[in-house]
This record gives sequence, C-alpha cells and structure tokens, in this order.
Amino acid sequence: MVERRFTPFSDRIISIWEETGESIARHLWDAGVVLAGFLDRVVSLQEKDLPILERTLVSATYKRLNVLELGCGCGIVGIAMAQTIPDCSVILTDTPEVEEIVTRNISNMNPAISSAVHFQPLNWEAELPLRVRERTLDMIVAADCTYNPDSAQDLVRTIAALVSRSPRAIVIISMKTRHPSEAIFFELLSAANLTQASHSSVALPDDDTPVDIFVYHSHDRPMTREKGDSSVLGKVQ
Repeated sequence: MVERRFTPFSDRIISIWEETGESIARHLWDAGVVLAGFLDRVVSLQEKDLPILERTLVSATYKRLNVLELGCGCGIVGIAMAQTIPDCSVILTDTPEVEEIVTRNISNMNPAISSAVHFQPLNWEAELPLRVRERTLDMIVAADCTYNPDSAQDLVRTIAALVSRSPRAIVIISMKTRHPSEAIFFELLSAANLTQASHSSVALPDDDTPVDIFVYHSHDRPMTREKGDSSVLGKVQ
C-alpha cells in the first residue's frame, strides 16, 4: 500500500491510498487522476467553454450536488469533488473488492462544508441497489471504465438506468484509449439516447496517449430555469 497526495486549487490536500501489486481495481489510473484535476480546474474557473458542466457544478452554490461514481476504484474522483465543492453528496460505487481501501480513503478525507462521501457496492450486471434508485443525481462519473469492451454493454445499461431516474443528470466519462475496440462503448451510448455535449483532451507528460474527457446527457434532457436564469424552458438541443 502506498499513499499518494495531491494539492488542488482549494489547498485541501487529497490523500489517496492505493495498492501497487496486481490489483486493477485498487490502483490509481491516469484517467481518474486527470479527471479529478480537471473538475478542480472547472470549479476554479481555469477551464472554459464547458457550459453544461459549469452550470451543473455551479448549481452547488444554491442546492446540494448529488454525484455517483461508477467503477470508483480507490475513490479519487468522488473524494476530490467532496473536498473541493461544499454541499456535495457523493456515492462511490464498485465491486466489494475495493470497499476496504475506499473506506480507508473516505476516513482520511477532509470534506468541504456539508459534503460527504459513502461507498455502495454496485454490480453493472444486476439491478440498481435501493440506495441508488432512490437518489436523484446531478452527475454520473466514470473514469477508466471503458478498457474492457466485454463489459461495455453492462456499463451503458447501468448509465442509462441511472439517467432514466435522473433525466437532468450529466454523465462524465474519462478514459485513456488503449484499443480501437473501446469505440463500441460510445456506439452503445448513442444507441441509449445519450448525446455528447463536450470533449476535452488532456495531454500527459512523457506519454503519447492523452486522457479524453467526455460530457454526455440524455437527448431529451429537460432544461429547467436555473437560479438567476431568465431563459425559456425547453430541452437541451
């Protein structure tokens, strides 16, 4: 076990323990680390031209931000969000294999005011747990979950089930492409009536393969009037 430390713009040091052995699930991967930093930059207004993501994150200034992370591994993305964003409620989900290390990382965190993180086992092949079904989500996050094309259908089915219960939720996918076969994931997203809103590419030092960050939402996503917004009600086009 090794402790990794990261310092976001909020200066709340993020402490994450990971295993350095053969475990895939209990290890930190580039897509998760990069996404945690990317979201921190959006919150700190260092990233621009991401209107739907910015609006969702800014909504935490006047209401609770409900986030669910799929395939959380060590939990870096959700934990980083809860340390950066006040009144942010995060459910970290993955197989029971990661529960011990995620629980340790949650216990070490320094949450922002009124923010909290909980772990919930979730199997993409099974029905959504009651705790998840009862939650109305603002954001669904998945980092480095697309590397296995064989699980793409179950992952997309889970995302679609979550969005059907939370039609306004946005979906954030962070990935480092390893094989062309991963494209099937995006074909399945499109078939599930999910629309790409933005795509950002983050270069890594000494690595020719960047981390790609996509924001998706339901094609029929309702657009209600936000606080201080006088725009006409309708649907996101």
